[in-house]
Amino acid sequence: MKAMTPGSHRASLSVMVVTVLLSLLACGTFLEIGLRLLPVSEGFRALAVNDANPIYRYAPNRTAVWSKGWNFSITNRVRTNNLGFISEVDYDPKHATPLLAIVGDSYIEAAMVPSDQTAAARLRRDIGARGAVYSFGASGSALSQYLAYANYVKDVFRPDGLVVTVVGNDFDESLLRYKQVPGFHYFSQNGTAEMQLIRLDREIPLWRDYVAASSLAMYVVANLEVAGLLDRSLKRVKGWFGADPKPNTYVGNTADHADPARIADSKTAVDAFLRQLPDRAGLPASTILLVVDAPRPELYEPARRDAATRSYFGLMRAYLMDRAVEQGFEVVDMEREFLEDYSRSGRRFEHPDDHHWNSVGHEVFARAVRKSAVYESVFGGARQDVGAK
Repeated sequence: MKAMTPGSHRASLSVMVVTVLLSLLACGTFLEIGLRLLPVSEGFRALAVNDANPIYRYAPNRTAVWSKGWNFSITNRVRTNNLGFISEVDYDPKHATPLLAIVGDSYIEAAMVPSDQTAAARLRRDIGARGAVYSFGASGSALSQYLAYANYVKDVFRPDGLVVTVVGNDFDESLLRYKQVPGFHYFSQNGTAEMQLIRLDREIPLWRDYVAASSLAMYVVANLEVAGLLDRSLKRVKGWFGADPKPNTYVGNTADHADPARIADSKTAVDAFLRQLPDRAGLPASTILLVVDAPRPELYEPARRDAATRSYFGLMRAYLMDRAVEQGFEVVDMEREFLEDYSRSGRRFEHPDDHHWNSVGHEVFARAVRKSAVYESVFGGARQDVGAK
């Protein structure tokens, strides 16, 4: 048998490497072509946040596909309007009719809900040409960011009333010590007695447009959510070796443990939010409606619903609602609204694999807003039914 010389060994190795690389390229090309035929999430292209653009929003005038999970279990086409907010309508800073603004996070962004089934769209149909309803929301927002949006809305649109939705992870994630995502506003004491609202500037990552141009890359990043998958896997491995504490359980899309330090910090955030909101919005508290989400899916089972009241979210939602009422805000508890609808219809308010409100949840939310004194003070008069449109 002829012995392999060093030169022939290197040549053989080179052939193997080239073969592997060509195979990977062919496989990647095949996947790219195939995924371009499927509803892969395309992303909303968030803008830079800086002095020139001080509020988080998206590239304007785009329509993009949004989808959930590896199997596209939820798909939707989402439009960003003339000012870069997700909405089926453009916003007019010179509007001449009464305006109700809705501020929130991904629940108000509502990428997973057809545009004509969102609460904002339902309320627009309700009021018709006699008024306007504009929504401002972005995934990742919290109480601190809601103040920034309220300030932006005041400066640009001068609304007659304001609705703010509050969900489970809005409390501690308002504090810089708990979360620091560029583009958003957070509370920081900075050595002062009063919580200061600070902005973390955001530049557009150099790799963003390259990733966005590839369906394969977007599928890995957005549909498979590989970053979150790797983080969860790392925590699981650490847990096997005793290097990580017991994994959290969740209520309201936030860890349910209610340790004293986290509760105290979160109450400080709530107090700062309520104290600053009227000035930021340019409105008296009586024309601001706070809509507080319910613990779901615990809502549907009495024993779990009772246990959820002792979770972090259960304690914080109760604290916020009590303090808000004391300070003159109007408050809607969505637990009451959802239970009333559920007892009558048996419908659930979220998708099986997504915790956000589905179209039914938005229907009930819109109905609750419509019944509010704030809505009446902005629009008044007889209106149509916003129920199941």
